[in-house]
Amino acid sequence: MATRDTVDSKIKHTWRSRGFSFWAKLSLLKKIYAFHLVVILGGAIIGSWLTAQIAEAGKFNIVTFSVIISVAVIFSGTVNFVILKLAFRPFEELQKVISKVHTGNPRARAELSKITDPDVRQFTTALNHMLNRLEDNAHVIQEDQRQLQVMTARVINAQENERKRIARELHDEASQSLTAMIMGLEAARRSAPAEDLALQQSLAGLKDMAATTLEELRKLALDLRPTMLDDLGLIPAVRWLNRTARERGNLTVNFALAGFEEHERLAPELETGLFRITQECLTNILKHANASVVEVTLEKIVADGLHPWAGVRLTICDNGQGFDLAAARAKAYQGGHLGLFDIEERATLLGGFVKISPANPLTPENPGTRTVVTLPLQPNQADFKSGLNTHRPPYTKH
Repeated sequence: MATRDTVDSKIKHTWRSRGFSFWAKLSLLKKIYAFHLVVILGGAIIGSWLTAQIAEAGKFNIVTFSVIISVAVIFSGTVNFVILKLAFRPFEELQKVISKVHTGNPRARAELSKITDPDVRQFTTALNHMLNRLEDNAHVIQEDQRQLQVMTARVINAQENERKRIARELHDEASQSLTAMIMGLEAARRSAPAEDLALQQSLAGLKDMAATTLEELRKLALDLRPTMLDDLGLIPAVRWLNRTARERGNLTVNFALAGFEEHERLAPELETGLFRITQECLTNILKHANASVVEVTLEKIVADGLHPWAGVRLTICDNGQGFDLAAARAKAYQGGHLGLFDIEERATLLGGFVKISPANPLTPENPGTRTVVTLPLQPNQADFKSGLNTHRPPYTKH
C-alpha cells in the first residue's frame, strides 16, 4: 500500500510540474486570454444558476437582478485586477531597472531568472542588450572626451608658454633695442646743428615714434603674459587688469576680496586660468557690453555641508546691455569669437564650472551679465597638464 501511495504521489507531482512548466511557457497574451475565458465561463455558469434558482423561488425582480449584476461586475473587476496585476508583475522589475538607469546607475540590469514569460523574457533580453550597447557607447564617448580634453589642455599650455616666450623676447630684446634707438636718436638730435630745424624736427619725430612703439610693445608684452602674474600672483595681476580696463574704456571697476589675503598665492595653473578668464570677461565687456560699472569679486570657498570641496569663486557683473547666450554659442560654432568657449574650457579643465546669467533680469533694457566661475583650490582636483579631471568618475551624475 505504501508503494502504491508513493507511486500516486510521484504521478501527481509529475503532472503538477508539467502543468506549471506548460503554464510558464505560455505567452503573456495567452495567459490573459485564458484567465478571461475562465472568468467569463465561471460568471456565465454561476450567473445562470443563480438566476434559475431565484426564478424558481419566485423572487426574481428588478432588485435581485440589480444585485446579481452588481455582484458580477464587482467580482469580475476584482478577478481581472488580480489577474492583470500578476500578469504584469515582471514589468515592475523592468520599471525598477529603468528607474535605476535614469538615476545614474547605467550598470543596472533585469534578472532573467525571475522572468518565466517568454514574451517578457524576450523583451527583457532586448532591453539588457540595449543597455549594454548604451554603456559601451558611453565609454567610447567618455574616452573621446578625455582625449579631447588632453589635447585642449596641451594646446592651452603650449599657448601660455608661447605667450610667455614672446613677451620675454619683446621685453628683453625688442624693448632694449628700441630703448637704445631712442637714446641714439636723442644723442643725434643734441649733436645736430641747432640752426638745422628740419633735422631737429625729424630726429625728434623719430624719437617720439620709437617711444610710442616701445610703449605699445610693453602693453603687448603685458597683455601676452604680465610678469606680475608669475612674480606677485593672481590678485595684483587682476588689479592691473582692472586698472587697464578703467583706462581703456572709461569704466568704473570695483574689485573685492572675500577670504583672501592680498599676497596669497594659488596653484600656478589656477592663477593662470582665473587671470585669463578675468581678462576675457573684461575684454568682452569693453567691446560689446556698453557698460559703465563692473564688479569683480574673488571669493574663497570653505569646504562645509554646502560645498564638498574648498575652492575659489570668481564673479564678474556689469550693468551693460547683456547678450543672448544661445546666439553667442551658435555664432561661435559658425566661426565667430571663441572667448566664451575659452572661459568654459579653462574652467572645465581645472575641475570647475561656469554659470552665465543676466545680472539684473528685472531691467530688460540693461540686464547686464553675471559670470560666475567656481574652481577647486586643491591641485589634485583636476590634472590640468593631462586635461583629466581625476575626481569625476564615469557616469557620475552632475
